[in-house]
Amino acid sequence: MSMSAITLNNPWVIATIIFVAVNVIVLFFVVPIVIFCNTIYRNPKKKRTRECTNTKDEEQMRMFEEGTTWAKQYEDITEKLHIVSDGLNLYGEYINLGFDKCAIILQGRTESLLYSYYFADVYVKNGYNILVVDVRAHGLSDGKYQTAGIKESDDLVLWIKLINDKYAISDFAIHGICVGGATAIYTYVKLKNEGIDWVKTLVTDGLFQSYYEIFKQNFKMRKKPVFPALHLVFFLTFILAKVRLFSETPLKYMGNIDIPILLIWSAKDIFCTRSKCEELYEACVSKYKGIYFFPEGRHSHVRSSQEVKYDDVVGTFLQQRSYTNPRLKG
Repeated sequence: MSMSAITLNNPWVIATIIFVAVNVIVLFFVVPIVIFCNTIYRNPKKKRTRECTNTKDEEQMRMFEEGTTWAKQYEDITEKLHIVSDGLNLYGEYINLGFDKCAIILQGRTESLLYSYYFADVYVKNGYNILVVDVRAHGLSDGKYQTAGIKESDDLVLWIKLINDKYAISDFAIHGICVGGATAIYTYVKLKNEGIDWVKTLVTDGLFQSYYEIFKQNFKMRKKPVFPALHLVFFLTFILAKVRLFSETPLKYMGNIDIPILLIWSAKDIFCTRSKCEELYEACVSKYKGIYFFPEGRHSHVRSSQEVKYDDVVGTFLQQRSYTNPRLKG
């Protein structure tokens, strides 16, 4: 009898082979599919709602409730809006205060437009009407896939054109949280390439260099191997959602950002590290750029920890946007 036959007759060897095989299958197929379904995909049969998605997170619930309470004071001048983009029905709300400027507040992944109102007050105080939208695959809007701002920016281009056409607004500020910041960057570049200069100001909160970078940090935090699970998630996104998450990144377009931009982060953000954030800032070619690291707050919850200071920093930047080289450094 050969050595290989003896080995294969050993139940411990067989069990080890099966154990390794099962783990390989899980690592290569099951884990990426689960991650994809939890982060990229929204089941079209799932009930559409604007309720807060993370009811176990007390801080997020508080932010959501404060935002919705703030918006109620303007219910009588809030207009319900609808567009069709890429065959998807998308929904938004416009608070028309009669100003000649509009601020678009873009929430992060998973939340509806109601969450965005939490960040709106400083813009109203600086003379902006407010547009909030349920981005594709969020809130009441159609869509099966979120694409880290890539296709969402195509939608936002249409939203901006609607506001310009309907209300004659040609001065927009975009305030984007996390993936909303990426959407803001892509939107500005797409409009710029069309020769449209309506977006005058960008404010990002928790902007990532790339979706890969923020995913990688998430994996590290959970002590999970990045390869091959994350790469397979991105491959599934390419096949099903038709976007390239590896190649389309905010960092790639920093050389196109030539308008006033404020980049906000928390010094305690474990997903967008300070060194990566500063690389984004340095890559931006705008002569009117500001950067501010707040001492407290987790990723995309910066304002929650220091609301007064946050609004003061944003408000100061909005007022200085036409000055020579306004740089805030936190």
